[in-house]
Amino acid sequence: MKTRLRTKVWWPKCDKDAENFCKACKGCVLVSAPNPPNPLKRRELPSDSWVDTAIDLMGPLPSNDYILVIVDYYSRYKEVKICRTITSLEIISQLKDVFSRLGNPVSITADNGRQFTSEEFKLFCLERNIKLYNTIPYWPQQNGEVERQNRDILKRLKICQVEKKNWKEALREYMVMYNSTPHTVTGKTPSELFFRRQFRDKLPMLQDMTYNSEDLEMKDRDKEQKEKGKEYADRKRRAVNGDLDIGEKVYLRNISKSNKLSLNYEPTSHTVESNKNGDVEVRNDTTGQVVRRNILHLKRVEGQWKAVETSDTDKMGSTEIDSE
Repeated sequence: MKTRLRTKVWWPKCDKDAENFCKACKGCVLVSAPNPPNPLKRRELPSDSWVDTAIDLMGPLPSNDYILVIVDYYSRYKEVKICRTITSLEIISQLKDVFSRLGNPVSITADNGRQFTSEEFKLFCLERNIKLYNTIPYWPQQNGEVERQNRDILKRLKICQVEKKNWKEALREYMVMYNSTPHTVTGKTPSELFFRRQFRDKLPMLQDMTYNSEDLEMKDRDKEQKEKGKEYADRKRRAVNGDLDIGEKVYLRNISKSNKLSLNYEPTSHTVESNKNGDVEVRNDTTGQVVRRNILHLKRVEGQWKAVETSDTDKMGSTEIDSE
């Protein structure tokens, strides 16, 4: 547009006016590419094992079974439970079995599946004094540790299917191998960090290993590796800090597209209610429904919300709002 204008006309701030005109085009915004993501925010290593945990469901498998995965954020130790159903009562029953051996964790991080957002599950956590954290809808990266573990388990199950082995037996063998293998980040085995001892497996051990709970070397290594991973991921994704203010108008990303001509963003505008480090709550301007999304799923309505805010302020007799 700027090139065409320069060939025939000119006026002061011609380029700037052309840019603002395009940014305010609703059709262009609804089919545009997503904004860059926010820089990664690494979770601090918990003070001890079985303090912060994460849970997730895998499935359904060809046998119509599901796998409940429970991961400890400190040690990376994990437990898996095979479920035939995925109701809240079934998940609670499986967790009770795990907690009867390991005790109640301080917190549980889960996605927004109905099993983890139901009143039964919330009451279960409340009765056991467990803090329940639900991730942002459609943003599994917020529970990245358990999602990463799911990928490893799924890979193992696919290998088992190719080799035509019993997948349940192969899953047990994988768990023994995983919990006895030094983790790439901590440099320690999950069993060593979780139980303060090494698991005895098929490989011979020269002597019984004991674990020092004040292992500062492991904590320093964990922090160093996380920072390296953060810098690499932020650089690769070209991450920048988002700047959505309360009251701004945005469009929501179209999560479930029905065909190739579906818009990238829904045409109904929303108003930002809150923004906490990319965790944004927006209100539908038509229905009034409030939803929670990551800032990456939102696109600002250029050239609209500030004008509305200015007019509201004028009615109250307030001073002029800064155009910035």
